[in-house]
Amino acid sequence: MKIHKMVAAISVLLPTLFFADNAAVGTRPMSEEAVAQIQKERSETQAGEEEEQAEQQTAGYVFDRYPPVYYSSSHHRLTLVTVLDNGEYSLELEDGSVWKISSYDGTKALNWKIDDPLTITQNNRWFTKYDYRIINKANGTSVESNLYLGPVIRGEYSRFIIGVDHGRREILLSDNTHWDISSLDSSILKDWAIDDYVIIGTNSNTSWWDSSSDAILINVNMNNCVRAKQF
Repeated sequence: MKIHKMVAAISVLLPTLFFADNAAVGTRPMSEEAVAQIQKERSETQAGEEEEQAEQQTAGYVFDRYPPVYYSSSHHRLTLVTVLDNGEYSLELEDGSVWKISSYDGTKALNWKIDDPLTITQNNRWFTKYDYRIINKANGTSVESNLYLGPVIRGEYSRFIIGVDHGRREILLSDNTHWDISSLDSSILKDWAIDDYVIIGTNSNTSWWDSSSDAILINVNMNNCVRAKQF
């Protein structure tokens, strides 16, 4: 009988000790300036998303606000879906990072398959505790999520900062990719440091004066992100 490669792992949350080789999330606090910038950006983006959604619903459309347009640098692969004992679910990516997702979205994730291509973007929905949205590029569905554990330390697919120029807003990652950080996020970037682990995603919050920043860099240690473009 053919065995489908469908994710079917059902278990309780494993002890933190099991993940001792993963980068911890939010090990350093953000500055007040960075917090204010994040809150301002989130408020402005959510307001725009709410207006757009109302217009689409008035027109009678059923739509996904995160269309399947992605970039190779933000490509990830699914390795595991787990049901937690508190009713939440978690996803594990190829770099070893673990993401908690809502129980509402969990049933969708159980239908995802191992090695499905994924990307991560900002979550702009109002009144949610989840900062990100993980999109399955194979079927177009998405789930709300929060980063729970960072990538495996010095793992094959893990990325971390090996060079940072705060003045020029440039970052060099361990995979030798260079990134130009949006001037809109300079207050967030100033807290970033060498050896911070980074997960790359897709920017869904572009603006007309900064449309070239097609990616986001998620800093595991700071538990925040900046908009960026590779150069």
